Amino acid sequence: MCLRNSRITLALGLALAGAAFAQTSNNKAPQRVSGPITITAKNGEWREGNMVYTGDVVMVSKTLELRGNRLELQQDGGKKNPYEITVTGTPATLKHMGQTEQDPVVNGRSNKMVYRSATQNIQLTGDAHLERNKDELNGDDIRYDVANRRVQASGGDKGQVRIVIDVPEQGQ
Repeated sequence: MCLRNSRITLALGLALAGAAFAQTSNNKAPQRVSGPITITAKNGEWREGNMVYTGDVVMVSKTLELRGNRLELQQDGGKKNPYEITVTGTPATLKHMGQTEQDPVVNGRSNKMVYRSATQNIQLTGDAHLERNKDELNGDDIRYDVANRRVQASGGDKGQVRIVIDVPEQGQ
């Protein structure tokens, strides 16, 4: 089934909530997505196990926002199985809100992002950048563990990883 409208909205709450994005913070239980996950785009095509959205794509949940030029969601075998979301753009972006207001927002951008529900990881590749408050991380390949808010990075063929950590001045 092919859908072509100026904006397409699809609430995927039940389909994706079971293996949703999560995070933990100091003795708190992981936060699961509640409510629907909504995808909007200029164009969409939905086939069994594979959904493709193009043109100003935005995926929003309670704790995560992904944006790009194209989003592909693959989920074989039904709603309870793991799924993979691939977002590409110039750049593709992510915004991960904290579990509480005190948790910092994590923002990122890269040429391509792949979220795997089974591991709750997002892999950012191609001019990848991640920031939290004034801390920054740049590399060719960044892996962000959504549930634990942990990061691994590689410089890849372009060389080294660059990390900037904002250390408060003495007395602040």
